[in-house]
Amino acid sequence: MLASTNNIPKELLSQLSDQVCKKLGLEFPENRHKDLMRGIEGVSKVFGFDKPIQCIEWLIHSELNKETLDTLVCHLTIGETYFFRDSGVFTFLKEKVLHELIYSRWHSERYVRIWSAACCTGEEPYSIAMLIDQILPNRNQWNISIIATDINEQFLNKAKKGLYTRWSFRNTPEEIQQKYFVKTENNQFKIHPEIKKMVTFFPLNLAESGYPSLSMNINEMDLICCRNVLMYFSETVRNKVVHRLSNCLAQKGWLLVSPGEADHARKTGLKPVRSSETTLFQKLSQKIPPADSSYFNAQPVAPSFHFTSKQDEEYKHAAQKPVPSLNVKESHDSKESTNVNRTSWTYEDALKSFEQGTYDHSILILSGLLEAETNNPKYMALIARCYSNLKQNDIACSWCEKATLADAFNSSYYFLLASIQQEKGSIDQAIKSLNQALYLEPSLIMAYMALGMIRRKQGRQQDSQKCIKNALYYLKNTDKNDIVPLSDGMTAGRLTAMLESMSTD
Repeated sequence: MLASTNNIPKELLSQLSDQVCKKLGLEFPENRHKDLMRGIEGVSKVFGFDKPIQCIEWLIHSELNKETLDTLVCHLTIGETYFFRDSGVFTFLKEKVLHELIYSRWHSERYVRIWSAACCTGEEPYSIAMLIDQILPNRNQWNISIIATDINEQFLNKAKKGLYTRWSFRNTPEEIQQKYFVKTENNQFKIHPEIKKMVTFFPLNLAESGYPSLSMNINEMDLICCRNVLMYFSETVRNKVVHRLSNCLAQKGWLLVSPGEADHARKTGLKPVRSSETTLFQKLSQKIPPADSSYFNAQPVAPSFHFTSKQDEEYKHAAQKPVPSLNVKESHDSKESTNVNRTSWTYEDALKSFEQGTYDHSILILSGLLEAETNNPKYMALIARCYSNLKQNDIACSWCEKATLADAFNSSYYFLLASIQQEKGSIDQAIKSLNQALYLEPSLIMAYMALGMIRRKQGRQQDSQKCIKNALYYLKNTDKNDIVPLSDGMTAGRLTAMLESMSTD
C-alpha cells in the first residue's frame, strides 16, 4: 500500500522513521509522515538525489556519519520561536522563581545557574539574560551562568551571531527592543554585547547520555527550560531525557516544559507547581526515580581505614577526615538486602547507580568496597562525584583530595577536583588544580577548555582564546568520532565545533 506522501510506500517511511529515531531520538509516527517527507525533500537536494525515494533508501541502508546526521537534524527540526514567548511564563519566572532564588542568595554565594535546553536560535536564553539584567541591578557582583544547547548547529550559529529580524520580536514589548538591540544597516537587530556574553552556546543532543556533566557545566541547575521538544521524542527516549534533566537540577531547582509536555515531566517525581500560564516542576527531594530500573534505598556506611607505618602522614590526615553519612530513610527490608548483596557489589554497580542519579546508593556500595580496598582512588573519586551532585561540595572536595593523594600522578582526579572547586566558587584553587592536571598530562583537552571558560568569565579574553587554541590543537590529532576523555561522552567532532564557535565569539 502506498502512503499519501509523494507515493512513497508506508513501509519505507516507517523504516526511515525507525532509523531517525534510533540515530537522533526523534519520533515520526504515521500521523507525522508528512513532516518527515518535507524534511527529506530538502535533504535529498542537499545530497544530490534526483528523487526522495532514492535518498530514503540510502539513509535506511547506510551507516550515517556526523555530517549526514547534522544535515538531517537541520531539515527535521523546527526553529520557530521569539523573544519572551509566552509572557505569562516569564512573569512567573521573574516574580516567583528568580525573585526567591536571588533573595535566598543575596547574603551568601551569589550565583544563578540556568540551562535553556533545545534553545533553537537563542531567543529564549537571551530573554532570560535580559530578565536577569532587569531585576538584578548589581549582576556584575554575581556569577550568572546561562547555558544554551541545541541539536541543530545551524540554529546555534545564528544564535551566537545575535542578529534577528522583526519576526523575532512579535508580542515583545517595544522597550525591550529599544534597550537591548541596535538596528543594523540591513534592517536586522543586533543584541547588546553585555547580554550576548551572558549566554554560552554549544551543541547537545538531549537523546544522548552526556549529561549531567561536571565538565560541561551541566549540573546543579537552578532552572532548566526545555519547551516544545519532548513531544518529538519516542516514549523510551522521552522518559530517559526527563529523568536526566531532573538529575541536572539543584535542590529546589525548577524544570519548565510546555503545557502539552507536563504529563511527561510528572514521571520524574518533581513537585508540580501551577501558574496561570503553565505548570512548572520543582525538585524538593534528592531522590529521582530511575527511568528504567527500581530504586534501592539504603543507608550508606562510612568506610574504615587502616594504615601502615610507611604511609605518608599527609595522606593519613586527609583520609581520616570524617565522612558524613547521608540522611536516607531505610526501607523495611534494606538492612536485610544490604547483608545479602554486600559481598557481590562491584564498582560497575556503583557507577550504574551514579548514572541513574541514585547517589546515596552509589555511596553505599563504594563505602563497602573501600572496606576491602581502603586506598582505592577510583572509589574515592566516584564518591566525590556523588557528593558533588548532591551539592555537598565540601565533602566532595575532601574525597577528591584523598584520591589525588592516593594517586598523585592521575590528571583526571585533579580535573575532577577543579570542577568541584568551581562549584564551590573557589576559582583560584580550581585554576591551580587544572594547571596541575596539565602538568601531569599536557594534552588534556578538557582542562584547557575548563581554563578557557574560567578566563572567559573573568574577562581575560586573550588568555581564554589561548586555552581554546591549545584544546583545538590536540583535537586535530583525535578522530572526530572518538569520545574525548573526561568530556562525559562528547565526541571530538562535537567538541571541536563548540570550541571553534567560542574562538570566534
